[in-house]
Amino acid sequence: MAKYVEVLFRFRLRLAVILLIAIAVGAYLFVSLASYQATTIMRVESPASFGATFVPIGWSPSLTPAQNFGDSIGQIAKTPAFSQSLSSQLSASGAVSSQAELQQVVGSVDTNLKVGISGSHLVTLTYTCHRSGLCAQVLNQAIVVFREQLLQSQRAQADATTAFWTGQLKDAQASLVSAEAALQSYSSANSNVPIDAGSGDPQVVQLLDSIQQWKAKVVEAQDNVSLAQYLTTSSARFSQLGTAVVDAPRLVSSRTLGDGSSLRLAALALVAGLLVIVLYAAFLTWIDKTVGEPSLLERRLGVPVVATIPKLVSSRG
Repeated sequence: MAKYVEVLFRFRLRLAVILLIAIAVGAYLFVSLASYQATTIMRVESPASFGATFVPIGWSPSLTPAQNFGDSIGQIAKTPAFSQSLSSQLSASGAVSSQAELQQVVGSVDTNLKVGISGSHLVTLTYTCHRSGLCAQVLNQAIVVFREQLLQSQRAQADATTAFWTGQLKDAQASLVSAEAALQSYSSANSNVPIDAGSGDPQVVQLLDSIQQWKAKVVEAQDNVSLAQYLTTSSARFSQLGTAVVDAPRLVSSRTLGDGSSLRLAALALVAGLLVIVLYAAFLTWIDKTVGEPSLLERRLGVPVVATIPKLVSSRG
């Protein structure tokens, strides 16, 4: 032990410098990497309130309203369109202090914005940032963009569906006209052949079956076009009225300690500094064979050495 005491006194300036460096690094990490977290809770109503069989565009009937809405938000947050819209919203609102901060926020949304499911109808959004006054504002603007992007996404899907069935309807109508014309032409050429469902002429039966098939396809396409238009209107209304913020975005971490992540890093830096001091002292003790001599200790400490404890050797050798 005397050796270590000697090292601490002889190299106290070096060890103090290492300790101060560790403290400075810890303070820098604590201040510069302080993170804050804001949260908000949104409630998603059941689509059944808009109709017993109504399912919003893009939703799965097997998932809860919160799961469907959370999945939609997660997908939208990864799109370039969301990043661009959020950037415009933040710039217009004055929430960011500089262009560099704006780029940092938009670039970090994909990793720092978390979506959690709190129940069958509750969705929790949390966002972590490095400025306490910014986190809640980012969540506010993100909710606005989410709703806009969700509505646009549903409209795009509905438009694609409507365009598909509109094309199917036109094709079916054209084919029906052709089938009816073929029957009319065959009837004109064979005036003695009865044109009805009870006709024994196989050609007539085939032409009538074709007409019935195309009539069914026309009805199917018309129904699907009407359904797509209904879903477009209902989904848009549900997006506006079916979701609501029940807990406004607010800061949930300390304005002094942030969310604690920077404090943990600072503590690790200090522990690392202390470990370096211990290892360095042990190294100096190992290489300096004169450390621990009574005469040196007397000069260093200014007190006489009364006695020393010899190295004990086991009686067993």
